[in-house]
Amino acid sequence: MKAFFLVVATLTFASILWASLRDILDPNLFPDDVPVRKARDHTWPRMDDRPEGIFWMVQDYLPIIQPQLVLVTGDLTDAKDAGNIKSRQYEEEWHGYQQAIKQCQTFSNATFLDTRGNHDAFDVPEVDGDGNFFRKYSVMGKQHALSYHYAHETDFGRYSFIAIDACPIPGVRRPFNFFGILDSERVQELANLDAESRGSNLTIWIGHYPTSYIVQDPPGVRHTMRNAVAYLCGHLHTLGGLVPQMYSRQKTGTLELELGDWMENRIFRVLAIDHDLLSFVDGKLGEWPLILVTNPKHSLFLASRHEPTETIQHSSHIRVLVFSQKPVDGVEIYIDSVHVGRARQSKGPLYTLPWKPELYSLGLHTIRVLVTDETGYVKSLEQPFSVDGSQPSFAFWPRFVLMMNIFTVARTVLVRWFNSWVRRLWLAARINSVYYTLLMFQLYVTFGPWFVGDFTSSHMGVLFVWGIFVKGTFLPGAQTFIHGIYQVLTFNVPLTLIVGLVLDLRSEEFDSRFKASGLARLPCRRLLVGELPFALLFVYQTYVAVTEFPTSYGTTALIVSPVRVGSLIVAVVLLYLAHAAPVKKACRVNKSSNN
Repeated sequence: MKAFFLVVATLTFASILWASLRDILDPNLFPDDVPVRKARDHTWPRMDDRPEGIFWMVQDYLPIIQPQLVLVTGDLTDAKDAGNIKSRQYEEEWHGYQQAIKQCQTFSNATFLDTRGNHDAFDVPEVDGDGNFFRKYSVMGKQHALSYHYAHETDFGRYSFIAIDACPIPGVRRPFNFFGILDSERVQELANLDAESRGSNLTIWIGHYPTSYIVQDPPGVRHTMRNAVAYLCGHLHTLGGLVPQMYSRQKTGTLELELGDWMENRIFRVLAIDHDLLSFVDGKLGEWPLILVTNPKHSLFLASRHEPTETIQHSSHIRVLVFSQKPVDGVEIYIDSVHVGRARQSKGPLYTLPWKPELYSLGLHTIRVLVTDETGYVKSLEQPFSVDGSQPSFAFWPRFVLMMNIFTVARTVLVRWFNSWVRRLWLAARINSVYYTLLMFQLYVTFGPWFVGDFTSSHMGVLFVWGIFVKGTFLPGAQTFIHGIYQVLTFNVPLTLIVGLVLDLRSEEFDSRFKASGLARLPCRRLLVGELPFALLFVYQTYVAVTEFPTSYGTTALIVSPVRVGSLIVAVVLLYLAHAAPVKKACRVNKSSNN
């Protein structure tokens, strides 16, 4: 049987040498022809302290998998100081990255395709400037400043890989480059690259940011990559373990596959293209063997718009790739818990077994592969498949919401607790001095400048919630909006509620029903219920004002900081107004209006 395979390895290669080998994300590999992609790591201070773990992985895995391509999806360096607070480009890190690639190439003849991540753009004012070491030390940066298209030619077709660079230009220091940005010019460049890839058997996009973390005008980058079978990225990883398998399918049918993290879980990935069907498997460093079923393909990842899924029903053999350090003793295949035979080695890591797909023509089925090596160690892999195109659903993290009793929650929150807070907010709105102070402060947070700071080592800038002005360039807001939401949720809203609470406590002094209950006579009640929360909020906001922006953008960000430092002044003014306002009059006006 003639095999039509392409094996690709992908890793996310961030600071594996100098930071801390916590982030080297995952290799994705394809059979017989393979690109690899590397991950990031962030903790060892200098290259001399680099761990041997990454080289152990390279020495063990690359010679066995023998990929033709290695895809490096960003965060090539760490670009942070020892305290993980300040950020800039360190040339010695880039030199270390270059040396690591050269060492990898001694174990593999693979072509390396790398692209920038947000760490590689920290404090990089200009793409073609001296501070952009990606152009000097990376593999592809010498030829391509930003995005590019690479066509991989094989005897059985052409496979296109489009690398997307969505890093902000200019690249500001952290934390305000967690989101990517694509302007119309860069989107058009990507559209041109997509046009170049037409006619390829398959097109795969690679990048650092997931599409949901790229600021762009509609129809957006998902529309631009609509002809791709998959987009491989490595920025969010597993969201701290909340989403261990971050996979999705875009509306265009393109798979979006985020890489798991190396730092916590030592995860990597092997991708394979079998007769133009893309398959992959995630593994952990040190776990052998790696088992990848390429036919029938995992039904969750069928992409009928972009790959010939009908070939499954016309195929003659089950095909499995087995990458093992030890000689393989046996590969047993089970379908729906029924043993269907022992696969035979066809070529290299490829094992095949004749089958009759018409026996499984309806619905979902399960294939299980048991691999035994010469030491007797057994490893298994089980996954769903279908011949008719049936697919299970992708896991949806917010599903836990369905476990709540909505009626009980609504009755408790809306009818009782929420109603008491409506009264407190009403009191804050009834007193003009309090209301207009709150209103003007919120409007300023929305429209006014937040602070002035050193966004690059040579340029000052001004941050608004809707973007940053630096070096004569406007960077549209992305992460800035998150900081705006954070400011509102952690300070503006709590301050409004505390002011309303203080006003409500004062109004209770004039309420005969409350007086009768005796609660008004409880010692220190107003102090504990009203002033203590205010004091805690004030201390927290002081800490944020002193440590957040000034740490990254200099003391100017503290001195000229109308929002963070100004919040403290506004808080004191509002507390004074809440104690001095004519609450009794406001309540009396309300009663008379009701009468």
